[in-house]
Amino acid sequence: MFIQGKVKTYNATCGFGFIAVDGEVKDVFFHIQDVPNSSIEPKVGENFKFIIAEDDGKFKADRIVRLDIQSVSMDRIAAKPSGSKKSTASSRYHKGGHTGKILIGIALIIMAVGAVMGYGKYQDYRTTEQLKAQQLIIEQQRIVSEQREALGDLPEAILSEQGQRNLAAETYNTNKPRSEKISASIDQQNGVRLATTQFKCDGRTHCSQMSSYEEALFFLRNCPGTKMDGNNDGEPCENDSRW
Repeated sequence: MFIQGKVKTYNATCGFGFIAVDGEVKDVFFHIQDVPNSSIEPKVGENFKFIIAEDDGKFKADRIVRLDIQSVSMDRIAAKPSGSKKSTASSRYHKGGHTGKILIGIALIIMAVGAVMGYGKYQDYRTTEQLKAQQLIIEQQRIVSEQREALGDLPEAILSEQGQRNLAAETYNTNKPRSEKISASIDQQNGVRLATTQFKCDGRTHCSQMSSYEEALFFLRNCPGTKMDGNNDGEPCENDSRW
């Protein structure tokens, strides 16, 4: 299927350029060897009609028709003096011309079929790229959700704009161990802001094994099997005299 666009850029030294198509984000590549009347250098803004063809896994413009040059040629034909002599042709010449028209028609049909197939592959390629982008977004959202669950229910007020950017960067870097999380929370009972520290679940379960109240609070909220909150009020190690 033929589409129409305008020459956006052309590099005369390298012999290639790009065509802008209305409604399309990506420009279409073209090479001078596929341009008819290549002795006339393509100009920026020139109208091309072409089909999308695949070449070594990449898409390019093929079967290019130079609409502006074609219109100029038609104008010259229209301006030709009417008094010029008409050439006569024999019946043999007319028969040859008829055969040539048939061959041209067959060639056009083959070109149309190839254009439809090439355009179909181009559409499949675009669809695949869009699906990949959507899957990447979904995977990133899943990783963010898992990290938020591991950190616990944190008030949004303590996540500054910089902190949110850091969380997104950490989520994207999937090579980091998921057992190591940055714990930043506010003690909802006492209204005390805890310092941002790094802890990880390592099997400890009792208050005597904790080095600070913040560490005990992290283990109580994030690690299974802890035995530091006898009255289940969410506050660990209340009878520990160290803090």
